[in-house]
Amino acid sequence: MDKKKILNILFFIILTVLTIGLRLLYLNTDVWYDEACSWFSAKQSFPAGIMDNLLHLDLQHTPLYFFLLHFWMKMFGEGEIAMRILSLIFGIASVPLVYTAARKITSKMISIFACALTAVSPLLVLFSVEIRMYPLVVFLVLLSLNYLIDFEQKNDTKSLIKLVAANLLIPYTLVGGILYNISLFICYSFYLFKSRKDVFYRYLKAFGVEFLFLIPYFALVVYYAKMRSIFVVMHEGYLQFFHIVDIIRNFFGITLIDNIYWPSVAPYQLTFIFTILVIVPCCYFVYGLIYGFRTSDKFLKTLYSIFLLSFCLSVIFSLLKVNVLTVRYILYLLPPLFVLSLIGLFNKFPKKHCIIFLCLFLIASTVYCAWDAKRFTILKTLSFKTVKIESDKLNLGVDDIIIMPFGSDAPYYFRQLTAPRVFNFDFHKEARNPYNNLYYDNKQQNVMAGEGKYKEIYYAVFSNTVISHNYFNHFIQSVNSTVPKGRYVLLALYGSDANSIMSIQDLRASIHGSEEVQGRLLDIMFKKYLCDTRAMLNFDFDLVKTFNQDNYTFFLYKRR
Repeated sequence: MDKKKILNILFFIILTVLTIGLRLLYLNTDVWYDEACSWFSAKQSFPAGIMDNLLHLDLQHTPLYFFLLHFWMKMFGEGEIAMRILSLIFGIASVPLVYTAARKITSKMISIFACALTAVSPLLVLFSVEIRMYPLVVFLVLLSLNYLIDFEQKNDTKSLIKLVAANLLIPYTLVGGILYNISLFICYSFYLFKSRKDVFYRYLKAFGVEFLFLIPYFALVVYYAKMRSIFVVMHEGYLQFFHIVDIIRNFFGITLIDNIYWPSVAPYQLTFIFTILVIVPCCYFVYGLIYGFRTSDKFLKTLYSIFLLSFCLSVIFSLLKVNVLTVRYILYLLPPLFVLSLIGLFNKFPKKHCIIFLCLFLIASTVYCAWDAKRFTILKTLSFKTVKIESDKLNLGVDDIIIMPFGSDAPYYFRQLTAPRVFNFDFHKEARNPYNNLYYDNKQQNVMAGEGKYKEIYYAVFSNTVISHNYFNHFIQSVNSTVPKGRYVLLALYGSDANSIMSIQDLRASIHGSEEVQGRLLDIMFKKYLCDTRAMLNFDFDLVKTFNQDNYTFFLYKRR
């Protein structure tokens, strides 16, 4: 065996160790809220229970990942590590897929570096063990890319069938994955129509089959759009240019922002380290994409168009408040963008220049991933498990109740029979459903889905009762009537939710007419909900103490 082959084997061994080793550092971590939601959806009966949860509480996700996780949990259990391993498998498997796809369209060196970037990218490493659908979608998009290239190069029916199958699975796994399908159809159809019309008609027939199988998906999306438009869409916030900058910064930077799950508008501290670790690599990769897009290779240009259009569609839909522009929702774009960016960089700069930059990037990314694992593990605990930790400190048990306006719909850390009971009412999900008979009376349900909801909420705030008879009865029966004398209720408010605590008098003073409710609907509803909750607790409980811990504000009540 010659020296070159030995070096290649050694490189791939090192790359395999890095791919697996870095991801294992993030494996043994606590779950956060979204991951707990994955557990709760997947633990329902298959398929009716899972679909019922998605249709009445979730209102945003397609079911394929939860179906898969359901059977995975049946085989391997509900532990944090067990559930993460499912994602880990797809996270690891995506790395060689990048090499395979890249090798079909570019040189071996570029393919190796694209594979290495996917292996150590802080963003991809972190999300590779997330108990969510994102690693699976990354894997499926890479499968689709491979089959697309195969079909282009071989023009065979087998590759076309595989392409359609992979494309079908993507939107059924991630609702926003349809943007990739749309981009692929637009760009590849245009390319075929201009250069290969005989293949164009075959591709159209295959797309027709794909569209037919996607009809249930579109029906589900229409239902979600209808339900979310009532309360949620107006609450998503406006797209800002800095959100786009934030995506690029997290995609191509060596370090990540603290709250990677949501768009950030916090100003960057332009230090020397930040410039070297974030600004410089971002400039390189973005420039590589821009330069590569100028290629004369029509099919390669089509690939650039597919992924850039998919990104642009994400921005457009965020502008229309259909979705939120955040890295996890478009994570599937990153590995293909690595490949395409490297093609542009190696075409523009000398090979030695590119190798030096990429080696430094890979080393720095590896070091950051190893350093960040411990910090991120702590953040995961603080974001959700804190409530369980504090309830244990207070020696709460089955006679006690936890009230979490955010997170009670997925009580992962209170699933044991000896744990405190969680009042099964997540405000942020239950209140968005205008037909929820636990929260709204029959008369209210008739108006909450329309414009009448603004006046209805206004009247509820200025009435001398809680928002409805139904909710009063539900709360009293579920909380006040079930806690024995001398036992406790712990109200846990996450993050800025505690800022909504105020007296009903102050809430009324902040509202100047029913028309103001329209612009502050969820804010006013949540403040009213907290006023009602505390008022009903005061019937039978005394407030023992209020305290802050980590990202939570706690109110401890004792039954008289």
